[in-house]
Amino acid sequence: MMKYDLKRIDPYWHTHPMIPTAVVGGAILVLMSWRTGHAALGVGGGLLAAIAVIWGVRPALSGLMMGLGLFAGILYLGVLPPASMAGYGLGARILAISFFALFYMVLMDALFLVVSVCYNFLAGVTDLGGLRFEFEPAGAVEEEASEPLS
Repeated sequence: MMKYDLKRIDPYWHTHPMIPTAVVGGAILVLMSWRTGHAALGVGGGLLAAIAVIWGVRPALSGLMMGLGLFAGILYLGVLPPASMAGYGLGARILAISFFALFYMVLMDALFLVVSVCYNFLAGVTDLGGLRFEFEPAGAVEEEASEPLS
């Protein structure tokens, strides 16, 4: 049996230092728009932060989260819509599902980045230890499965 420790999680696609700077800058713009009441400033800040988050995470993770967001959006907004969506047409529901999936993807991508940074800090810098994986050779599993039960 082989034992391995997971020391670092690497979900990063691009690691340029401007990516977290753009996220923080976008968040500042959103807060400024909330304080001043300029909606365009908030939309621009949100788009800046969202693009930076998507640019920072590997596309496979973003695609997976988009798929889960689409599934949840179709289930929640299409199949079992809340009473507030009773008068919405098909086009409005498709638009709502699309925005739900997009926002879900961005939020989950940001969560991946934050969890990875925290895990990498705790497992590597503080040496608290990480996840431990135990692997067996592929033949051992097949041999156990082929043995007859008595």
